[in-house]
Amino acid sequence: MIGPLVLLGGASTVSGAVDALFAVITANAILFSLLIFVALGVLVWRYRQGARVDRSHAPTHSDMVELVWTVIPLIIVLGMFVWNAFLYLHMKRIPPNALDIHVVGKQWMWKMQQPTGRWENNELHIPVGRPIKLTMASEDVIHAFYIPAFRVKMDVFPAQFTTMWFEATRPGEFHLFCAEFCGTDHSKMVGTVYAMEPAEYEKWLREGSNQATSVQEGARLFRRYGCGGCHGAGSMVRAPALEGIYGRPVPVQIPKPGVPLDQINATTVLADTRYLHDAILLPEREVAGGFRPVMPSFKNHLTEEEVFKLIAYIRTLSADNPAEARKRDITNSLTEEDYKARTGFVPDNVKKMLGESGGTR
Repeated sequence: MIGPLVLLGGASTVSGAVDALFAVITANAILFSLLIFVALGVLVWRYRQGARVDRSHAPTHSDMVELVWTVIPLIIVLGMFVWNAFLYLHMKRIPPNALDIHVVGKQWMWKMQQPTGRWENNELHIPVGRPIKLTMASEDVIHAFYIPAFRVKMDVFPAQFTTMWFEATRPGEFHLFCAEFCGTDHSKMVGTVYAMEPAEYEKWLREGSNQATSVQEGARLFRRYGCGGCHGAGSMVRAPALEGIYGRPVPVQIPKPGVPLDQINATTVLADTRYLHDAILLPEREVAGGFRPVMPSFKNHLTEEEVFKLIAYIRTLSADNPAEARKRDITNSLTEEDYKARTGFVPDNVKKMLGESGGTR
């Protein structure tokens, strides 16, 4: 774990490491610039017009000079690259105990939802000393969520999710900016992050207005838009079962122009937040293996906020009655032979799942 070294006003567990790397890169740039300009100045002065110096037999090549100016910068640059790679990987690995907060960017404001369901506009309250995971999407154009004091920034795109995480090391108020030009009032798309002691944060959550949680709102949307008509337990329509789907590899077929779907081999993807988001808004991208592409798109019916809520609800669905789920989702009962007959091959992770379940799922 990278320690909470704080330089230049940093306030997160990675800010010190980011500052140190930036300082080393800057110092190297300054050092080599000085060396070049000093050497240039010395040579210009020494060999200026009229200076009495021996100009005969001027060297045209030096293996030692070439070796020095090639090897030393290469070692320094590779060292900074390795350092940066380790720091990047650390910042991409989200801790499993991170507090998940949803963020929606729109012209020109930030909307954040706490796990309890409380929404904030251009404000983000977080506890100190706990990893915070942000799952973000945009309602319109590309934005960028940037907290300078935490040294973290991530682009936020329409119709897809991006994530980032950080952990505040001290209480305080910190600036929040959009770092991607997003239109006329881009400069006004600012906010404040309030890092609070854990007890104070819990008190703030309790004192907020009582709102339905994301799961409760998602269940309401699930009923409102008739999702249970195809995916519900009593449905007569053949559609993939949603119970226990989250976090599980699922077979999909990716349509190709001019190629019948039954001639396209299937592959498998993880049914994560990204997959469920696209299945709701862009179902034509990945068709559930063994099913016809009849899932309607809710792109013009649901906002990104509502998609967040629907996914939160789907994540809570557990396979309490796997037998009933298998009746509605034929892919849950396919054997290896069935997979091969339908898709042309059996993906490795499907083989593993089938082997662990004795040939069926």
